[in-house]
Amino acid sequence: MDDFEDNFSTIFSAPICPTCATSFDSDQYDDVDDCARCSNCGTTYKIPDDCRPLHPEDNAEHAFLETAQSVALDQFRADAKRVSEAMMRQTAGGTYEMYERWFTEALEPYLDDLDPALRHHAIAIARDLGYIDDPDVIAAGFGPGLCSISGIEEHYCHCGRHE
Repeated sequence: MDDFEDNFSTIFSAPICPTCATSFDSDQYDDVDDCARCSNCGTTYKIPDDCRPLHPEDNAEHAFLETAQSVALDQFRADAKRVSEAMMRQTAGGTYEMYERWFTEALEPYLDDLDPALRHHAIAIARDLGYIDDPDVIAAGFGPGLCSISGIEEHYCHCGRHE
């Protein structure tokens, strides 16, 4: 009898669609719109905070324990953010491509210092800040008469590499 009562209370304590009374499932929650979308009728509705599933990024964060690897990635995340902010100030007024290239060059020593097993995770963190991990993109120029870093005409470019 206890199992029946537990199941019964679980069913009626969970959110339901206000239009068709379909029970809420965590797959129906939309993180972008911050609401649930009924799988039966398509109605969007708000749900209480305590019923919301964890954000996918939060799930990834909770999967890591306080290990040496997670501490190293946290330190890398802080270093990458600091380098990113410095490159933003340094390339202010420039193109985003110039920022990407300079940020990538400045971040390489930090990536080289990491354990090779963590490099994949670190690159994913850095990519969110503008890191270029494709060697073809790094090697590509913008064409004749254009700066290979900023893509601006050489005589207008402010990168300091032209006469």
